[in-house]
Amino acid sequence: MQSSVQTQLTTTERLRLSEKVYDESEEKGVHEIFQDDIANIQSSLEKLDVQAFHQAVELLLASRKVYIVSNRSAKALSVFLNHYLSIFLEDVTLVSSMEEAPELFKKVHENDVAIGISFSRYTSNTINTMKLAKEQGLATIAITDNLLSPLIPYSDVSLTASSQMPNLIDSFVAPLSLINALITYIGRAKQDDFYEYLESLEDIWSEYGIFYTKE
Repeated sequence: MQSSVQTQLTTTERLRLSEKVYDESEEKGVHEIFQDDIANIQSSLEKLDVQAFHQAVELLLASRKVYIVSNRSAKALSVFLNHYLSIFLEDVTLVSSMEEAPELFKKVHENDVAIGISFSRYTSNTINTMKLAKEQGLATIAITDNLLSPLIPYSDVSLTASSQMPNLIDSFVAPLSLINALITYIGRAKQDDFYEYLESLEDIWSEYGIFYTKE
C-alpha cells in the first residue's frame, strides 16, 4: 500500500487521467473540479493534527529567523506565506535553491526555524535543503500532502493538507487554507504589538497610493 501511495504520476499521465475523469460538458466538468477542491479541504480538516498545528505556531512565535523552503509550483504558497509572516515576525527569508542554503544555515540560532513546502511530485531541491536545515540544528516544519512524504523524516512538526486532483496541475486550495490558519493564529498572538506598526503602514500606503481608490 505504501509503495502504491508513493508512486508519483508523471505530468503526461496526470493529463491523460483528467481526460478520463472529468465530464466533457462545460458546466458539469467545472462543478466536478470545484467539488474535488471542496473534498480536499474536508479531508484535510478531518485529518488535521491540532497538536502539531499549535506546535508549529509556537515555534514560529518564538523564532529569531524563519526560512521558507519551496520550489516549482509550491513556490506560490511560500510567497503568500512569506508576505504575511513578514508582517508579524522579525526576519523571514525565502530559500529557493540548495546552493544558497549552506551559507544561510551556517550561523544558526537555537530559535531559527525552517518551513519546507512540497507536494507530490516532491522536488529534490526542497528535500535536500530541509535535510541540511535539520542537520544544522534548525527547528523544522513540513507542510506537505501526507505522512509518507519524503519531507517527514526531516521535520520536527508535520502538517498535512490534501492536494489530490486528477489533473495536470496541483490543487493547492487545502494547503492554502492550512497556511491561512497558521497566519491567522500568529497574527492573533501578535496583534497587540502591531497596531501602531500597521497604522504607520496605512499612512505610507495612503500617501503613495499603493492601493487603488475610486476618485
